[in-house]
Amino acid sequence: MDPTIELTPDDDKPVEVTRANRFLLASLVLGLIASVVHVGQLVSGVGLIAALGVAAVFFGVYLWFISKISQGRNWARILFLILVLLGLPFAVPTYMAELRKSLLSGSVSILIALLQLAGTALLFTRNSNGWFRTRKSHED
Repeated sequence: MDPTIELTPDDDKPVEVTRANRFLLASLVLGLIASVVHVGQLVSGVGLIAALGVAAVFFGVYLWFISKISQGRNWARILFLILVLLGLPFAVPTYMAELRKSLLSGSVSILIALLQLAGTALLFTRNSNGWFRTRKSHED
C-alpha cells in the first residue's frame, strides 16, 4: 500500500506570486533547452563541456533565485528585478539580430524575455508587495 502524501497549499501566497514563479520556471526551462541546442551547434569537444558547465552554473543560480522568491525573500525579487532591468538594454539588440538569423531561435528568445518580464512584473503587484512585506519577518 502506497503512503498518501498530503500537500498543504500555501494559502497566504497570492496567485500573482504563484504565476510569477511559473513564468520564471517556464523561462528557465525554455532557456535551458535553447542554450543546450545553441551551444551544441556552435561548440564541440572540451569547449562544449566548458560551455555546458558555465550554462549549468547560470541556470543553477537562476533556479536558486526562483526558489528564494517563492519562499518570500524580498531581497531576491528586488535583485532579480535589477538583473532583468540591467540585461534588457543588451538583450533587445541581440534578439533582433537573432531574429534575422533564425526566426525560431529569435522567437524563443523573445518568448523567454517576455516570460521573465511578465513574471517580474507580477512580483511587484499590490498583492505581491503585501505578501513579501509579511514574509520579511520570516527571512533568515
